[in-house]
Amino acid sequence: MIMIFFLILVVSICSVFASKHSQKVLDHHDRPSNFIQSSIYGKNLAQNSLPDPVILPPSFQSQDFDQEDAFGGICTFAHLPFTECTNSANSGTFDIGIVGHPFDLGVSYRPGARFGPNGARQGARRLSPVGGLDIDHGVNPFRNWATVTDCGDISNTPFDKLVAIQELEHGMKTINSMTPKNVSAADAVRLITIGGDHTITLPILRALHSTWGRVAVLHFDSHLDTWDPKQLGGGLTKHSEVNHGTMLHIAHEEGLLSNHSNMHLGSRCALFDEHYDINNDIRCGFSIIRARDLDKIGVDKVVKKVVDTVGDEYVYLSVDIDVLDPAFAPATGTIEPGGWTTRELLAIINGLSEAGLKIIGSDVVEFTPVYDNAAETTGIVVSQIIYEILQWMVKIPVKTPKA
Repeated sequence: MIMIFFLILVVSICSVFASKHSQKVLDHHDRPSNFIQSSIYGKNLAQNSLPDPVILPPSFQSQDFDQEDAFGGICTFAHLPFTECTNSANSGTFDIGIVGHPFDLGVSYRPGARFGPNGARQGARRLSPVGGLDIDHGVNPFRNWATVTDCGDISNTPFDKLVAIQELEHGMKTINSMTPKNVSAADAVRLITIGGDHTITLPILRALHSTWGRVAVLHFDSHLDTWDPKQLGGGLTKHSEVNHGTMLHIAHEEGLLSNHSNMHLGSRCALFDEHYDINNDIRCGFSIIRARDLDKIGVDKVVKKVVDTVGDEYVYLSVDIDVLDPAFAPATGTIEPGGWTTRELLAIINGLSEAGLKIIGSDVVEFTPVYDNAAETTGIVVSQIIYEILQWMVKIPVKTPKA
């Protein structure tokens, strides 16, 4: 009983004390009208407490998105300006051109390379003249001595292979006849062609012959492509003889190639005959560095073997993306597992550039976008290979034999 009485007494005293010292209600007139006014965003500093404004000149000029929108606009390679390179009025306005050959009438397995030029341009959206300075080269090839442009595509019929090849040759001859802009560095325009299947190398070599004569072809490919038409195509008709596996055989027969300085790099294909295919390949003036040789001798010795073989001859570079392992370039027509990595290929091309080989033209072929993945792995790789070739052309200006 005493304990209960004591608790009641304590509670009563606390109640009386609380009533005498009850908390006052805040004045509503002092309360902010909204949340913004109560936050740091609603507190305005007195103007006289701020220092005078100072304008700092920018040390970096961002790109003009009106000119180089990475996502919108008409898609040229690396956001380069477009030039109608076959129009004589544009002679003397460019030095190096990127040109597409939307052709795939020469394939023997999976078609679709006619869409390669468009796919490569899509893959090159990440590149631009504004951001063209490369950490490995220290050079922006888009803004050096050479004026680089996108020449668009050379139109060709999808209905007749032989007519299409003639149209491609005529287009290339027309562009090659143009005078370069910087004649003090080079006296002939040079082109990097986007295929298209590998058949396009034949009309290109035909078009180049009047300017450069015989050239040493450096052929990066899992396949030989020097097959006798009787072996690949059956030799049934003129249409069947010309395809993406016979074009180098035909180029040799027409006297377009060096007699002894041509090379296959990254080869790993099956053959039709135990002896004939290789013997015919040797007859066409080729030697081989197989894909697996890279594991044994390394990049530097691959480059040295190429340089020792080519010597001082003019070089035409032909890159079939199936030289890469399908892990790095799945979107191609005739896949062969066991290929090189992207880094290995780029390192070899860079090594040939450092060695000073005289490159007079190039193609990157057999990109079939329909087989690419959602990440555009192959398209991006193709664009990077073209960028590496462009670095080579800018590093090594070349004069024609008559110069």
